[in-house]
Amino acid sequence: MQVRRFSSDMKTKIPGNHPGLYGVPIQFERGMIPDDQMEAVAQRVNGLPILLDRPMLVVAFYLEPHGNMEEHSTDVPILFLVTEGKGFVRIGGPNGETREVTVGDAVLWPAGLDHMVWTEDEALSAIVIDGPPEREAAR
Repeated sequence: MQVRRFSSDMKTKIPGNHPGLYGVPIQFERGMIPDDQMEAVAQRVNGLPILLDRPMLVVAFYLEPHGNMEEHSTDVPILFLVTEGKGFVRIGGPNGETREVTVGDAVLWPAGLDHMVWTEDEALSAIVIDGPPEREAAR
């Protein structure tokens, strides 16, 4: 059995231009961390995430009030599960669709589309699942 604690007391700053955004990696693909870097990664992120032999990434996000994740796109779909607080999400760039999100909301950001999240006066916590590409339709 593997157990990975991901409470907010374990959070570290997310690299990049993401003011007020912290995270705890819960699960990584085993190949993402070379064996000789395991100890350094464990120290940087307060312990090793669960390592699986599959192309998937699971991270707990902690966004402070007035924080944001810089707009970007990914090659795979992202599932964003709000577990605490409220904020806003946008898909499709500066003129894209914007929605307020709160506890219990699940957002799917399709691959290849710009997306972002931000908060105003309240913090937001979420689980982010960065999964493999969708399966092709059965023939």
